[in-house]
Amino acid sequence: MVKPVALMESLSANLHDFLEKVSENLSLPDKKFLHDGLVALIRSGQPVVCQMARNLPDQHTAFLSRLDRLEEHLANNSNFDNEIKEALPQVWLPQFNDDTPIILDLSDLAKPLARKMDYLATVRDGSTGELVNGYWLVEAYASIGHRNPVPILLEPFSHREPYSPGQNPVVLEAVERVFRITEKRGVLVADRGFDARRLLNDWLDNKYRFVVRLVGKRHLLRFFGGQWMPIQSRILAEQTATTHYFSKAVKRHGKAVLRLSQVGWRCVRLPGRDENLTLVVSRIAGQDSPLMLLTNLPVENADDARRILRYYLRRWECEEAIRFLKNQVHLEKIRTLRWSAICRLVLLAVLVMMYLGWIVRMHPDLADRLILFGQPPPRQVDFLLYRLFAGLSQTLDGCFWLRRSLLEIHL
Repeated sequence: MVKPVALMESLSANLHDFLEKVSENLSLPDKKFLHDGLVALIRSGQPVVCQMARNLPDQHTAFLSRLDRLEEHLANNSNFDNEIKEALPQVWLPQFNDDTPIILDLSDLAKPLARKMDYLATVRDGSTGELVNGYWLVEAYASIGHRNPVPILLEPFSHREPYSPGQNPVVLEAVERVFRITEKRGVLVADRGFDARRLLNDWLDNKYRFVVRLVGKRHLLRFFGGQWMPIQSRILAEQTATTHYFSKAVKRHGKAVLRLSQVGWRCVRLPGRDENLTLVVSRIAGQDSPLMLLTNLPVENADDARRILRYYLRRWECEEAIRFLKNQVHLEKIRTLRWSAICRLVLLAVLVMMYLGWIVRMHPDLADRLILFGQPPPRQVDFLLYRLFAGLSQTLDGCFWLRRSLLEIHL
């Protein structure tokens, strides 16, 4: 049985500890905005400014005053974002090791009905496949815990923004920032679309370790007849023998099913480069096209090839993460016109997800109590943060209505 008052007190102390870690270099007004904005976003469940203003802990002032203050903090030209981003690594970096997957992806913030938001561009809506107004998101997640990825970088960008360098430079700059923080530890894992020569050349030049899925049209070099000969990656994959087996338990309609595939590999190079790479090929029964993974990690036997395949399979965690942000935090419901406010609301959403992951890793007892207090659904949810977010929002609501003093920030 969960004691509500004790749970509220534990959560209040825990939340203040987390915010102290990420706000040590902020000014007092920015610290108050961070605390109030995070609580308001969790309670409202959506980054709509007027809804967040209604859920601010400070209820002693009029609603319009709270709304004006929140909008001013969201849009002002301060160093708030950079200070937070510099402090966040101390939350997730202690759990990071040399083999931690760094999952890279692009997503979208679809705003099909928006007309006056700053720098609206044309994006492909991941839900419908249609071209609509919106923004792109560059994402990088550290797969530290099982099925609970940590969003180490999540930033919007737009081709309409002044001096925008374009998609590939944005991706390169994001990867460079992540590996600078980790001191080149971790393995970059990316899907199709990130196998462009400009990206691969940069990662090889900087000696980043990577596993990237290939589009079949890319050309590689294979050693044949005493020399390196060009060949299309799809043709080489079809010629590669996959005599080793790989098995993984997956869920289908709530039941565990053993999925079998075959794995093989070839030593290859990129045209114009001297580094030896490996093409790992996997075939699954019932699928015509083989899975093609290019990596600069050593592959000398079947166990190494299976390890590369496992790296790629963990890439799906980024899909679950962005789905959580869109379904639970309702990231696509951002209601503001200013570009700086859009970026700041995305940062607050990242902090919500990072705080949930921090509770799971650092305070599992508190996580269990929050899940129990949130009345979990009868069917177990694989992605733990869904249930934890429900318990967190209900506990903060209890603090707001019953023990409002627990939500006060002491500066």
